[in-house]
Amino acid sequence: MTALSPATVLAGSADRHADTVAVVDGRARVTYAELWLEARCYGAGLRAAGVRDGDAVALLAPNVVDFPRVYYGALAAGAVVLPVGVPVGPHADHLAREARLLVCHTSQLAAGRRLSARAGVPLLTVGPTRGLSGVPRLEDLCDTPPGGAATFADPDVDPAGEPDGTDVVLGCLPLGGRFGRAVALTGTFRAGATLVLLSRFTGPAALDLMLREEVTVFHGTSAMYAALLDAARGRRVLPRLRHCVSRAPLPPSLRQRFTSTFDTVVHVAEGERDSPVPEPSAGRPRPARRLRSRRFGCHGERYRYGPAS
Repeated sequence: MTALSPATVLAGSADRHADTVAVVDGRARVTYAELWLEARCYGAGLRAAGVRDGDAVALLAPNVVDFPRVYYGALAAGAVVLPVGVPVGPHADHLAREARLLVCHTSQLAAGRRLSARAGVPLLTVGPTRGLSGVPRLEDLCDTPPGGAATFADPDVDPAGEPDGTDVVLGCLPLGGRFGRAVALTGTFRAGATLVLLSRFTGPAALDLMLREEVTVFHGTSAMYAALLDAARGRRVLPRLRHCVSRAPLPPSLRQRFTSTFDTVVHVAEGERDSPVPEPSAGRPRPARRLRSRRFGCHGERYRYGPAS
C-alpha cells in the first residue's frame, strides 16, 4: 500500500465536509475547505523558504488557528513537524536544532527569538502583525497553491463509519503536545467535526466558551475536570456534553461528581502520553479510533490509540 501523508486527514475532510466549520478561534470561523487551502498556501511558503521533503519544521504556537494551518501546511510540503510546547520546555532547544527553520506565532515572538538564537536556526513568524519585528513573515512567502480544487481519496476512511460531523470539540489541551494533537486535530478533523480552540484554560473561561459554542465533546486532564467542577458551582445552565475523554483515570470521587453534575460519561484514552518525539512526515496517521454507539451515554464508547490497523 502506498504510504499516505498525515495531511490527508485534513485533505479528506476538506473534500467531504468542505463547508463545515473546522476551527473556531475567537471570532474566526474557518471551514474545512478554507483551512486546507490556507494550509497549502503556508506549505508553499515553507517551500519558498527552503523546506524540502524530509526536512523538519519546528512550530512554536499556542492553541490558535495558525497552529493547524502551519502544521498541515508543513506536512503537505513533505516536512516533519516538531511542535514546541507553550511555554517553551526543556526539550525545545533539542527540537529546534533538528529543524531547518522555526515558525513562531507572533504572540510568542520573544521566546521564538531566544530559541532561534540558541538553536542557530532561521526564524519565521506567523499570525497577527505586532509592529515591525524585522523577522520574515510566512504569510509574505505564500502564493496560490497548485492543483486548484483537487479531490483527495483516503482509502483508510469509510464515510459510512465516521461520526456524522455534528460534534463540537473543545480544544483546550495544548496542541504542542502529542495527546492534544491526537484527539483535537486528528480525531476531530477525521470526523469532520468542529474544533473550538481555547489558548489559555481556566474553568470559568472554558464553561463560558462551551456554552456559547454548544460544545458536545471535552478532552482534558484531571486538573481540568476539577477546574470545570469548581466553575460549575452555582451555575444554572451547564453545557450538554455528549461524552468526555480523560488523558488518565480520574480519581473515583472526581469522576462520580463530574458525571453527575454534567450528566455525561468520561472515558480514559489509552496508550498516549505527551512526548517530544517527532511525528513521521509520511505513512498512515495514528488517529483516535472512535468506537461508539448512537445512544447517548453508551458505556461501550471509548477512544483507543495505537498503530492503525
